[in-house]
Amino acid sequence: WNAGSALDSQMRDEGFNVDISVDFASTGFVSGGSQWNCGTWMDKMGSSDKAGIRGVPATPRDGADIEIVGLQKSTLRWLAELFHQSIFAHEGVTTTSGSQITYSQWDQLVQDSFEKHFWVPLDPSDDVEYHVDSTVVNRRGIYRDTYGSSTAWADYQFRPNISIAMTVAPELFDPEHAVICLHKISSVLAGPLGMRTLDPRDMRYRPNYDNSNDSSDPLVAQGINYHQGPEWLWPTAYYLRARLLFLHKAVSQRQAASAELTHALRTVYHELHANMVNLKHHISSSSFAGLPELTNRDGSYCRDSCETQAWSSGCLLMALHEMAKLELIVHEALALQPAD
Repeated sequence: WNAGSALDSQMRDEGFNVDISVDFASTGFVSGGSQWNCGTWMDKMGSSDKAGIRGVPATPRDGADIEIVGLQKSTLRWLAELFHQSIFAHEGVTTTSGSQITYSQWDQLVQDSFEKHFWVPLDPSDDVEYHVDSTVVNRRGIYRDTYGSSTAWADYQFRPNISIAMTVAPELFDPEHAVICLHKISSVLAGPLGMRTLDPRDMRYRPNYDNSNDSSDPLVAQGINYHQGPEWLWPTAYYLRARLLFLHKAVSQRQAASAELTHALRTVYHELHANMVNLKHHISSSSFAGLPELTNRDGSYCRDSCETQAWSSGCLLMALHEMAKLELIVHEALALQPAD
């Protein structure tokens, strides 16, 4: 298997011991990982002996990660639909205890558990309803990054992974909570091009990535802060898609008259296009005609970033596709309105 140091020369032995399970008795979430392993796309492993962080992950994100729970929910929904349509032969799974659970039942279990395990309410008096540890909350009106981490405060870090779950499994989110959180993402995490990978109010926020940093600072040495503030481009597309989904839903529910609804939808459409201005300018001025992996603080150039990455541009194309569908809805609504 070529495991151990031949696979990852920086990781400690403990990092190769990864336990993953499903809590069928309570939440239905896929959960696990290891505090010594980088279990998600935020995968920077410490490599500096001078800073004492060799083998120490910057972002282990062990527990149940919000975007993975969203992807899990999307998959369960899909499998349940395929079985219902007689396209997929298997109705569910057998748990380690020997009991049977259908994909539909598992899907509902995750649905019923999500809000009360991930939402961080605006009012502290509501914490008891959402399994919130009030002593480690850093920001309210958001969704947690993880649930059940070995480091309790890490659950409450504010990161852009929320938008991924919102896009792939919007049914998980209370629409009012989602809009509140999206406003927080807009004001706190959204940069000129990319998304801040960590809340600037977080004690570990370090927005400038320098992989050659040879200091003894354990928060930046040899680029350990790769996902602790630098502004990544690919999550921007999921943020835009999440805004489209929930703002479209919000205005559709609140606007009764057709003309008012069309105006509101047009406003959403133009707001989203305004977000595209910086991205379009970068693409047109870049010698690679693409979008970079990441930027440093407030969109500043990062020499250690890949100049153009497929997922930065590819994810944006998906967002543009969704926006084009909204544009079609608006135009069709305008065509149906009586002339003055």
